[in-house]
Amino acid sequence: MKKHSVLLKEELCKGCTNCVKNCPTKAIRVHNGKAMIRDELCIDCAECIRICAHHAKHSQTAELSELSSFRHPIALVPPSFYGQFRGCNPAKVRMALLELGFKEVVDVALAAEALSRKTSEFLANNPGVYISSSCPVAVRLIKILYPELTEHLIPFKAPTDAMGEKARKDALDRGVNPEDIGVFLLTPCPGKNTTVVDPVGLDVSPIDKTIAVSLVYQAVLSVLEKTADIDEEDLPVPYLGIGWGQSGGEVQLLNQQMQDYTLSVSGIHRVRALLDELSRNNIKGVRYFELSACEFGCIGGVFNVVNPFQARSDLRSLRARGQAMIEQNEGYDFDLPDKFEPLQIGRLDGDLTKAMEKLAQLEEEIAVLPGLDCAACGAPDCRTLAEDIVTGVASRSDCIFLLRRQMGDLAKTLTALLHELPPVMKKEKTDDKVG
Repeated sequence: MKKHSVLLKEELCKGCTNCVKNCPTKAIRVHNGKAMIRDELCIDCAECIRICAHHAKHSQTAELSELSSFRHPIALVPPSFYGQFRGCNPAKVRMALLELGFKEVVDVALAAEALSRKTSEFLANNPGVYISSSCPVAVRLIKILYPELTEHLIPFKAPTDAMGEKARKDALDRGVNPEDIGVFLLTPCPGKNTTVVDPVGLDVSPIDKTIAVSLVYQAVLSVLEKTADIDEEDLPVPYLGIGWGQSGGEVQLLNQQMQDYTLSVSGIHRVRALLDELSRNNIKGVRYFELSACEFGCIGGVFNVVNPFQARSDLRSLRARGQAMIEQNEGYDFDLPDKFEPLQIGRLDGDLTKAMEKLAQLEEEIAVLPGLDCAACGAPDCRTLAEDIVTGVASRSDCIFLLRRQMGDLAKTLTALLHELPPVMKKEKTDDKVG
């Protein structure tokens, strides 16, 4: 069973079905007044965390105290992280992280810049339509719901994975013992948290642990006040790569010839709408799609602290300072060991004959259900309830409209019985007449 980052606090769940109706993969049900998540459908997009007014959904990452588990902890800083500190020199933020106990602080934005160059070269040499594989939630969404589009995922590792591998290799080359190295990603979202135990396109993640940005933010702020100002020339920061922290930042770093043939979409429901159209071949003139599950890109992750509108403005200012790429491709390995493969889920039965029988039953159940998609049954819509009925995890009586109809029929039957004499009493009245 895969381990997911989105977890449920049952004691806080009110069974309101808001999460059910907003889950993009229909992974959530409400049974016995409590939400439950189907692991095989969950993509850790965190929409249920955003929508839950009762804070029953949450995600757990490592703590800063866990740095002591390694003698040489390395911080991977995503581009979106700098958007949390308005008007602060990014180099100073990096120094603050060193003060918190990290032995090294490396910028994922450097790998992002290198990946943009590799992507430009790939698109120039390979015809066809491709989708960025940098957002793990978007990749999981495609593998589960749009298996026909899996072959269009560009065959590259995400910048976080490539930078994690490089940071570990560089430390080993400097003589650091392998057991001492701990690679920590400061993650803006549960999706990247999940990649530690369920990496996208890799067998083993190069990242040991993730720490939510919200857990690092206050600690960095407390240290920043004591950290002396630093000249950016003494500790350069990849400003162009910082643009990756918001939607559109990736395609902006592609070569100029490709700019008119790219499209950026953020927000999981917009991404789904786009993929619906793309699967129908209704999108023309676009060769590369940058998809971000979070609104506005990584700055919209639920682990962030600062308003995404503010963070977007600040990242735009930082990126404007960049004049040229800082690093070349040396040292990064972006190539995936294998192709992306679709996930084979959603079958009614593993046996083909039984699956066909259940498919016929499914159509019957859909015809019986009212088609209102109210989610009052605990499933997101009537078709999903029909699937649950066929697979034995729900019943028709879960639909309040069918239940009400059954209760109405039962009430009519009881009323009729109330006005009808039992056979014994009928016999007694007949005997009286005869006598």
